[in-house]
Amino acid sequence: MKMITVTALAAALIAAPLAQASGTIDDARRAVQIGSDYGISHFHSVELEDDRSDDGSMEIEGWVDGEWYVELDVNSDGTIRKEERRKRKDGPWGMSSSETLGYIEASADQGMNRIEEIQVNANGEIEVEGDNADGRELEIDFRTGSMEPTKVD
Repeated sequence: MKMITVTALAAALIAAPLAQASGTIDDARRAVQIGSDYGISHFHSVELEDDRSDDGSMEIEGWVDGEWYVELDVNSDGTIRKEERRKRKDGPWGMSSSETLGYIEASADQGMNRIEEIQVNANGEIEVEGDNADGRELEIDFRTGSMEPTKVD
């Protein structure tokens, strides 16, 4: 019985930081700016690590120069820790920087004050995951071209 309790406690301690991985609305805006400055024209996803307990890093994915898909791991100070590029023939798709910022703001209007991830899929469905001021998880879905949520969980 002790072994089960110890194992469950260890698993909870390991998973706790992952469940809390998020950044402020300003961190999300900063990530979009870093991606734009890098040359990303179409954002696919922005993922923020917890700036309270982690290193405040972020992952940014999107299209550069119309044929290169890039994945960036960025340190909390804005320096690029790791960059991966893949040449793709399916052409750029995703959210512009202004659209990405718009969905961040629309999520804040719905009560989100910390963002874990914002992403878009090829069908134009946008999902923003994060927390409200009480620390409760929120998931807000949008469709490309509309700042009105299609679902708020």
